[in-house]
Amino acid sequence: MATVKEITTMCKSGNISAAYEQAKSDLNANPLGVWEQRGLGWTLYYIIKSDVEQNNYDALLAHLDELNNLEQLTVANDSLIFDNVIFKIGEFIKNCIDLDDVDSPVKLSAIFSRLKNYTFNPSRGYSFLLQGFLKFESWGELADFFDWWNLDNLSQEDYTPFVTQNGRQIMALAERAFIAYSKALLRLNDTARIEEFLPRMDALMDSHPEMTYPGYFYGKLLMALGGDKDEALKVLVPFARRKATEFWVWQLISDVYSSEPEMQRACLLRSVNSRTKEAFLGKVRIKLANLYIQLGQYDKARFHIDAVTRCYASNGWRLPNEIDLWMRQPWINFATPDGTDSLDYMTLTNQILCNGSEEAVAIVTYVDPNSHRASLIYGNKKRMGQKLRFKVNPGDVLKINFINDSDGKAKVINASKISLPLNLDYAMFAEGVVDKREDKQFAFVKVGQNRCFMSPSVVQKFNVCNGESIKTLIVYDYDKKKETWNWVCLTIKRN
Repeated sequence: MATVKEITTMCKSGNISAAYEQAKSDLNANPLGVWEQRGLGWTLYYIIKSDVEQNNYDALLAHLDELNNLEQLTVANDSLIFDNVIFKIGEFIKNCIDLDDVDSPVKLSAIFSRLKNYTFNPSRGYSFLLQGFLKFESWGELADFFDWWNLDNLSQEDYTPFVTQNGRQIMALAERAFIAYSKALLRLNDTARIEEFLPRMDALMDSHPEMTYPGYFYGKLLMALGGDKDEALKVLVPFARRKATEFWVWQLISDVYSSEPEMQRACLLRSVNSRTKEAFLGKVRIKLANLYIQLGQYDKARFHIDAVTRCYASNGWRLPNEIDLWMRQPWINFATPDGTDSLDYMTLTNQILCNGSEEAVAIVTYVDPNSHRASLIYGNKKRMGQKLRFKVNPGDVLKINFINDSDGKAKVINASKISLPLNLDYAMFAEGVVDKREDKQFAFVKVGQNRCFMSPSVVQKFNVCNGESIKTLIVYDYDKKKETWNWVCLTIKRN
């Protein structure tokens, strides 16, 4: 009778067949012996390793069945055997089962049936197994696989993005897993499991705000349950602010406004006007065309129908059923394609992004000529730096919507130029007299009890003279050098 060490030594030296015969002989002599089963278990691991290397699917299943029959072996007591085995199974799924293999669902189900009687502990092998199954998002049993695998078994390492040798960052395994499970539940439309899963997605969003996509799928899951608009927007808007240029963000939000045709149209227009490949816009254009048909605006509908038709024809794709139906309607022959729409969709969709934000009046105090980053005063002793989407100059007055990020820094999400309100305590038009020495390039303006600083650039720009009575825009700004707040002149109004 051989020891487990002797059995494994034989396997490592390449004598796997001899090791297998020895282990089988020992087990026949003592069928319930745990050490005899361990000897055969280790031998089967090396055989399974060979099955994977040779891409021998049938042999792999047979040897997994043989391993399953060793009832004395448990994950708790024989973790090394099972960790090694599941790593090899993950390797087989990754390297030996192709996405376009018509038999892949059957193969995955067969392998899963050999695993699901076990309860594994977190390990690198167990996480690697998960990676393998994640390839097959359309597999019908994927949700059941996730329930068995149990996302509580994700390790701390699984929450860290992988960085390749060339510096490219790949989404963390945990984020990929939560997304894949969300997609599986959405395909099944399993409301009970969605309700159970939502708190876990919520917890993930709270604990890992750096992850990009959980908010998006949380919104989709919420909408699948028929969640109300306000609740859905509360989740989706923070995500949309980060991904406002992506067409699919506005496609999703358009579903939130399904009972508000104008807002839905605004979202869809922003989606089709985003910078993306036409091949991705088929569903968006079909939605838009349907809205225009409901409005009786057949010319506008025809524009989007034609765009879909051209795109699908160039790619050799079958036209969607909606397009086939519309092409048979009498109005299609009289409609002249018109891609215009007077709806101010950017303003309407920006209002969505402002949902839950704070509002303030901001004064531009400085614009960096290189980065175009603007310094803004947006309250009493409130200052921020921000790169805006349009050109601004010192003295411009803005209405801004902003949020505070996780670091407490204000971030502008929408801005528009306005006239200066009269009730601000940090910015105002005031009259005063210029005090400028001949040997200095800067000046001061005495306004009441305050001496307001005027920079050399403002003096030069407005050709200010000593003793001149002026009307100036003053702002309570921060002096970095002196580390104090002072009144500063930004612009001058002359009659």
